Amino acid sequence: MPTNTSQSTVCRICGKPFEITAPAEAVNVAENPALKEKITDGSLFFANCPHCGNVNLVSFRLLYHDPDQNLMLWLIPEGSIAQEEKEKLEGAMTALWTSLKENLKDYTLRRVADPGSLIEKIRIFDFGLEDAAIEMCKYITKMEMSQEEKDPAKADALADAQLRFRSLEGADNELEFVFSLDGAMHSVKAGFSVYEDCRAILGRNPDMVPDGPFPQIDADWVSAHFR
Repeated sequence: MPTNTSQSTVCRICGKPFEITAPAEAVNVAENPALKEKITDGSLFFANCPHCGNVNLVSFRLLYHDPDQNLMLWLIPEGSIAQEEKEKLEGAMTALWTSLKENLKDYTLRRVADPGSLIEKIRIFDFGLEDAAIEMCKYITKMEMSQEEKDPAKADALADAQLRFRSLEGADNELEFVFSLDGAMHSVKAGFSVYEDCRAILGRNPDMVPDGPFPQIDADWVSAHFR
């Protein structure tokens, strides 16, 4: 069983430091299903400040391993790596990737920068989908929403919105995405045919298929291929 660790954070409201309890950096959710539930419902990443009582979203380094899905997701929060740690961490990623590639060829490895992205990746793979195709779907959906919007300022905001995959809906398996705009949460759906088209694009362009030690497949990855 993983061992909990104590880490320091700073309250986003009162600015005072306090200690949080985080799981060990590497967790196997097949051995600890309750921990997977805490990750996917987000509760693992919320902590009450003992000074002011406000709830804080906290983040910490976490290697999520689901052997039933042949999946490893490495949460490495943005700005959490000191320069002297970077080379060591990249070496660890490369070593793990090389070992899995030689011994377990069908493993999927990804890196994410925040808890929301970790939760989304788990959801994508739990639905049996490919995250690269989903990122392409999100890009296409945003562009369509932006082009249909008459207000130029709102069109720009839609083009920059951060869509998150939530689920497949109905008998037609429509993809549901959620996003925040003007202080409220919204949802938008895309036909499953969009996802299939994106998978076909990846199939015709093998150079776009993610590979290497824990690639970060997100909006920046899409932007590198679609301009």
